[in-house]
Amino acid sequence: MTPPPPPPFVRDMPWTSVKRAAEAGAFALVPVGSTEAHGPHLPLGTDVFIAEAVAKQAADELAKRGQEALIFPTCAYALAEFARPWAGTVSVGADAARAYLAEVLAAIARTPFRRVGVINHHLEPAHFRVVRDAAKLAKEKVPGADVRVVDHRHPPFSELLGEEFTRGGSHAGWYETSLVMATAPHLVRHHVREKLAPIPVDLPALIKEGKKDFLECGGPDAYLGDPASASVKDGVKLLNLLAHHACDALLG
Repeated sequence: MTPPPPPPFVRDMPWTSVKRAAEAGAFALVPVGSTEAHGPHLPLGTDVFIAEAVAKQAADELAKRGQEALIFPTCAYALAEFARPWAGTVSVGADAARAYLAEVLAAIARTPFRRVGVINHHLEPAHFRVVRDAAKLAKEKVPGADVRVVDHRHPPFSELLGEEFTRGGSHAGWYETSLVMATAPHLVRHHVREKLAPIPVDLPALIKEGKKDFLECGGPDAYLGDPASASVKDGVKLLNLLAHHACDALLG
């Protein structure tokens, strides 16, 4: 049996191969995550692992649709104020995060990738605004570049991701725990996860009310939702949905 081709990470490739792909019209995919607390059962790199997994699967799906895509190294630090009270969380100020990401995206567009897709999985609203603003700035820096931010937070697509995602906790709960179980299972502390009680809150509503961190939202251990109900099967389904949506957004 022929082994599958390796994931198209530019970190593993010589510049000559990257140049050929860029000049042939390949997409550059840029995963964006955070380094922040995700409960006592998930790693601080949860958003990073999910963003990279979605990018990998999206690249595979794009290839099936006749479109090459290469994956650049992940931006792993972000505005992460909601998890700031917990050890290990690294929250970068909005201005610095915006300027840095804009420079990264613009530099990639000059390499010369004219189509850049941002695969972000850190969903804090203020961070998502930073990502969108950074993409806009990158396009201003490199006229003619097509820099798109994939956004899976809105209906009708968001409804496919489950009740917890749209109107629940969705931070280290069923949604994210299932995705990590499907993408980095060795990093899930199941003996902890299985004992965690559900914290059924409407996180979007709490954010609109002005809550500033997960502690104020009722999550003293930096998780919300129901991680004990997560499963690999659900994670695989969610990953497939996210990857297909990313491809549709990039090609649309």
